[in-house]
Amino acid sequence: MSLQRAHRSRRFCLSVSPPFANSDSRSNETEVRPPRRPRVAWQAWNPEEEEENQVEIIRPRTTIWELWRKAAILCIGEFLKRQDKDERQKIKFLSSICVLCKCKDTSLDLNTFCRENQLAENVQALIDEEAMHALCSVIKQKVMLTFADMSTVETALEGKTESILNSCFNSVFFLPPELDVPEEEQTLYTKTMIAMNVMLRALVHNCPSSRMREEMCSIFQALLHFFHSQHMHVRTRALYGVLRMITDFIEKDWYCAANCGFIYESLIEVYFPILGQLLGHLCLFSCGQHATRVPATDALYRLYAFVKRDRRTALTEEMEKYVHLREKLQDTNFACDNLCSPSDCAKAFGGYLRPAERMDVVLTALEAMVDSSIYDKEVACSVMAVAMEDHAFWLSDKTQIVTSIRKNLRSITAKAARHCLDSLLLLLTSQMPAEEVRDLLKSSPPSDSALDMWEVMLCMPRTLEKVLKELTKGSQLSRLLEGVTEDTCILFLALMAKSEDNEDFLGDLRHLKTYLKHPSVEMRTVVLRGLVILSETREKARKMEVVLPEIMATLQAASADVKMKALFVIQNIMGHVKRKEASSIAVQHAEELLPLFVDESSAVRVSSIRLYRDMVQAVVWCHRRRMKGTVRRGLVPLLFRMSDENQDVAQAAGRAVVQTANLLSWNDLRELAEKQETWRIAECLLQRDQSRAEEYLQQSQPYLQDPQGALREEAVRFIGLAARYSRDQSEEKLEDIIRALMPLASDAESSVQCLAAQTTLILRTASRTATSRRSLRALCCLFS
Repeated sequence: MSLQRAHRSRRFCLSVSPPFANSDSRSNETEVRPPRRPRVAWQAWNPEEEEENQVEIIRPRTTIWELWRKAAILCIGEFLKRQDKDERQKIKFLSSICVLCKCKDTSLDLNTFCRENQLAENVQALIDEEAMHALCSVIKQKVMLTFADMSTVETALEGKTESILNSCFNSVFFLPPELDVPEEEQTLYTKTMIAMNVMLRALVHNCPSSRMREEMCSIFQALLHFFHSQHMHVRTRALYGVLRMITDFIEKDWYCAANCGFIYESLIEVYFPILGQLLGHLCLFSCGQHATRVPATDALYRLYAFVKRDRRTALTEEMEKYVHLREKLQDTNFACDNLCSPSDCAKAFGGYLRPAERMDVVLTALEAMVDSSIYDKEVACSVMAVAMEDHAFWLSDKTQIVTSIRKNLRSITAKAARHCLDSLLLLLTSQMPAEEVRDLLKSSPPSDSALDMWEVMLCMPRTLEKVLKELTKGSQLSRLLEGVTEDTCILFLALMAKSEDNEDFLGDLRHLKTYLKHPSVEMRTVVLRGLVILSETREKARKMEVVLPEIMATLQAASADVKMKALFVIQNIMGHVKRKEASSIAVQHAEELLPLFVDESSAVRVSSIRLYRDMVQAVVWCHRRRMKGTVRRGLVPLLFRMSDENQDVAQAAGRAVVQTANLLSWNDLRELAEKQETWRIAECLLQRDQSRAEEYLQQSQPYLQDPQGALREEAVRFIGLAARYSRDQSEEKLEDIIRALMPLASDAESSVQCLAAQTTLILRTASRTATSRRSLRALCCLFS
């Protein structure tokens, strides 16, 4: 059967609704779709009927986009006016923005439309409203895909990238780890993570060259912020984000020299402003746990191949020397098939980094030493060791490093990190030109960190030898010491430490006395640190005797560090002065050491007791009578410290009691002290000096609250014995002693409870009897 040929094509009336429209909002126009059986329809076609019922094309394809654009604008306007918005409306709003961004319609200025309606801010608000630690809907996914489409509009996200990414990363990175996501949410989780990658890729793809440096910096800074998170899965996601950005940066077609008119080497300078900072963090992650090590190592290998290839022909002379040195030494195993250490990474990259980039690596390692940092302190020290090994190459801006040290010094207490930092500081001061250190001396602010920094340098004054010689050339020392400020104090101590002829300095020590009275604990710490060094020299130590009252006054400070330094200075002075001068010092100042016997710091207790023993030993015959009152007041504290849980304290106290017995010529006390028979020492002391029983009772009562159970028990025992020898046997006096013992009835140590209960019982019995001598004798049996 022959078919009649058609003279004109059949046309259909198309009614196309935008993708974000609802089914109930579609046009009521009749949709004419192509027939399911075109051959039958062709045979049944009647040209005459077609002429009568001809349908014109009323909506060509180009008109569809216009309809969608208008519908999108209307939807966006309605959404922005709403106060309460449900999930369906939010999704419709986001889809409308995507449609607008995809419509290539020159009749609408999208840049102006986005700015006037604050679309970026409104979209960001939607993801900020979502729960940070849960994935409840597709909103997070849709928002990030919307930002990907908005990146095609030239100025839609200009100046907002970092803030937008912080919101997106906060919303995604803090989701539970992938293994903890329920099975029914796995698909949504995967799509959300893919949407984030799409957004990052779009931001790099669509960013104009004029803003590329700014945008790259914003993206990487937003990602680096999450490197410091305490959560492993957050750091891992941030590292994979960095890996994605590096991959996109390297693989983009428009990065090719033929397309954009640049060579790769210049693109690093122009578009990769934080290369050094990024490398520093990746090096520190490269030997961490598996979850973070994998993306960090992958990113390092990609960057290394890229940087090495494209900077190989543009190396400076010093960079080329460093590369050849590493190749000659073959001391790095940085290769794709090896697990490299952070120090290997630093050595491998070092020769291909500009000075500013090398400085960023060093500063990042310094920041990693801070106590609050999540990085391994040993790893940060290994990177710093590479820099110090070739400091002329790595440490180009010494002032910047010193500023960083000053900022972080007080926050670095880990032993390895502090040792590394001290070594770095001493290296810097020994290498800095005289002018730079002179400026540093004059401009160092009186902050705690600056004082700590100068304390480190004063520990090894040889590092300042060259500088101090320059400082004193052609200068009058008196002019350098004008005024009493922190800076002149530091300079004063440093010059004293290095000057061979310091008569002018020590001839008038009014400046030093003023410094020792400074209200700042940190300031006094620095002064005493300098005095420790100075007092090691005999001539200087002997001339410091005139400032001993001010040094002794610092022993009342709350800081154990200040006390220890003051004790060292006094010990050095005592060791260098003549015997008669040492005896005079002991008579005047020994009693000031007694309060330190109960210090919280065991180091302070040991040092103060040892210094006290040396003072007692130094007393000459003519001063013994004046010294006896002091040493008798020191016997009870020393007796209790013989039971100290710290063996060094107990041993030092025993030796001090022996030395006291020698001065008092109490041979029986000396023998008991040598045998460490503390309970018999107490009885011997009370028998020898009954007139001081009341004083001994008062001295012993504070030990009832001592943190150490052994000392509380010893105090109860001594109080029971002292009550027997007390001249005041009145009922009121006994009740005072009982009240002091009552809190010990609930003591944590059972032995203390028992002894306190027995002592209290005997004292109560004695208080009811007018003639209490017999009852008190029972105490002798109890404690003997």
